Amino acid sequence: MVILQLVAFAIVAFFVVVRARRAADARRFLVRMALLAVGSWLAEDTCIRLYGFYFYDPCWVVFVGRVPLTVLLIWPVVIQSAWDVAGHLLGPRHRLVPLAGAAIVLADASMIEPIAVHSGLWAWTEPGLFAVPPVGVLGWALYGGLCMAFLDHNSRLERSRLADLVVLLVAPIGTHLLLLASWWGLLRWVNVTIDPWPFVTVAWVLSLGLATWSLRVGARRRVPPMDMFMRVPAALFFFVLLAQHGRDAPALVAYAIAFAPPYLSLTRFDFSDQRRSLRGAAPP
Repeated sequence: MVILQLVAFAIVAFFVVVRARRAADARRFLVRMALLAVGSWLAEDTCIRLYGFYFYDPCWVVFVGRVPLTVLLIWPVVIQSAWDVAGHLLGPRHRLVPLAGAAIVLADASMIEPIAVHSGLWAWTEPGLFAVPPVGVLGWALYGGLCMAFLDHNSRLERSRLADLVVLLVAPIGTHLLLLASWWGLLRWVNVTIDPWPFVTVAWVLSLGLATWSLRVGARRRVPPMDMFMRVPAALFFFVLLAQHGRDAPALVAYAIAFAPPYLSLTRFDFSDQRRSLRGAAPP
């Protein structure tokens, strides 16, 4: 478990260093990553204490309250990476970028949660798809979307870094309100154990449909290769977990692999751009 967490720290460090070198305002980027981490802790620790829907395995090395430090550092990477890709796909000034970013976080969480739960990293007390209730995946999409919407609004209005601090109130509180509304309005009525194979089929239909559409419209031309390559280490991390723990779960393996085609359809294997990105040069 210690090795696993050291690898996770290395992945986070790689993303932060490379992304900071590419940022127009590296200091503000780093401050925002720190805010995303602190906000993640506020949202998640309070959710665990108030609702008791899940808990982390004690084998995690360092806890902050009831949340492992590793997890608090991973989620800002997931959110920022999704925000970057959404911005390239729609254009950085498009008002729907936070919504698209939230959809990408939802997709990422939909893959990460079942693999992590099956690997024993944490466990839910409520049923769902691969032992993950829908509210569990939705929570991170809501939190990520609120963070992106608030910080994007600040950027549009050219507000100071100090204004970004308010995200520590807006995102966690907003996440709680939206989760409670979702739970009592719908999700509590569909909180049952779900047969995985029909969802595996749905996942593949959606995956191939999105990948086909992406290739047809040339979406990969809008996304700098480095923005996609920076997502690769985290993806490999969870696929290695899947290889180690998923031999007895063919449905989970089939489900997880279904997430690959859309991302591959967005990836240009342009290594010259990758080298420029590592040197800190802006991509074309």
